[in-house]
Amino acid sequence: MDRNTQIETTNHLHEISSAISKLKNAEHVESFLTDLLTQSELQDVVKRWKILKLLKENKSQRNIAQELSVSLCKITRGAKILKNNKSIIRQTLFDESWRR
Repeated sequence: MDRNTQIETTNHLHEISSAISKLKNAEHVESFLTDLLTQSELQDVVKRWKILKLLKENKSQRNIAQELSVSLCKITRGAKILKNNKSIIRQTLFDESWRR
């Protein structure tokens, strides 16, 4: 990816993030995501979330790969995210208050 494409991607990601942060509740975020993403893209996002949750439950990477029919590379990426103490995803998964 060239530098201009990277800058454009970063700018657009910031716009999307800002728009999501202004939504009032989880239902609005869900509607936003279902409007923005295709069904296939939504399924990919949900599958990544499942991977992270199963890793948090200490399931083996091989079992997760088999259960969700995904590559070990995707699971390894999730494992790296959860090992990073500064990861917002890790903080979210380990702070159960977001479920309320």
